[in-house]
Amino acid sequence: MTTPLRAVDRGGDGLPVVLLPAFPLDHRLWDDVAALLPDTLRPIAVDLPGLGSPTAGEPSLHVAVDGVLALLDSLGVDRAVVAGLSTGGYVAAMLAGRAPDRVAALALCDTTTEVGPPDEPDARRETARQLEGALGIGAVLDSVADGLGPHAGPELAGRVRQMVESRDPAEVAWVCRALADRPDTTEALRGYPGPVLLLAGEHDTPTPPAERLAQLRAVRPDAAVVVVPGSGHLTALESPADVADALTALAGRVAPPR
Repeated sequence: MTTPLRAVDRGGDGLPVVLLPAFPLDHRLWDDVAALLPDTLRPIAVDLPGLGSPTAGEPSLHVAVDGVLALLDSLGVDRAVVAGLSTGGYVAAMLAGRAPDRVAALALCDTTTEVGPPDEPDARRETARQLEGALGIGAVLDSVADGLGPHAGPELAGRVRQMVESRDPAEVAWVCRALADRPDTTEALRGYPGPVLLLAGEHDTPTPPAERLAQLRAVRPDAAVVVVPGSGHLTALESPADVADALTALAGRVAPPR
C-alpha cells in the first residue's frame, strides 16, 4: 500500500489545489502563493519523495505520482487543480497522463515535458554520486543561484539555502537518480483533456521561456500562457502574487463535476 506524501493542507471547502515543488526544495516553496489564494481554493502544498517525504524502492518519479494519488485518497479529494514547478511539473504532467480524471486543471510552471536540460540524465547521476561523497548537500547548493532571477534579494536566497541545507544528501541522491530516469511527458500533456496553464519567469535560466514555453505551446495551443515579469526560475518564491493570480484564473476555468 502506497504511503501518502507529506503535505500542508490549509483546509476549507474550496476546490483543492495541489502544489508540487522544485528540486531540491519542499512545500515551503509555495508558502507565499498558498497564503494569497482566495478562500474559494484549498491549497495543499506537498513534499515530494526525497524532498521532505520518505523515498521508497527504486528511484522513480512514479513513486511521487503514487504518493500524490494516495494523498488525495487520504484527504477524500476526488479531483484537484495540480500545479507543479520545475521537478514538480514533471510529476504533475505524469499524474495528468496516468489519472486525468483526478486532475481538474493542470499548471506547468518553469518546467518542460522533454527529457534533457535542466535535468540531463548523466549529469543527474553524477550529482547523485557527489551527494553521496565528500561534497554532501553542497553538491546542489548551486540551486540557490541558479533558481533565482536578477532581482531576487538576499532574503529569498536565504530561504532557498535553508530549504536546500535541510535536505538529507542520501535522499536527494535518490531524487537525482529518479530525475535521470524520468519519462518524456509530451504526449501526456497533449492528451490531457482539462484546462492547462503554462507559466514561466521572464529570466528563467534553467527553462528559458523563449524555448520551453514555445515547445509547450506547440503541444497545447489552447493553454493559458503567463510570463512573469522580472522573475527567475522559482516564480512561486519571487512573484507569488502573479502566480496566485494565474492559478486562481486557471481554477476559474474548471468545469463542475458531472
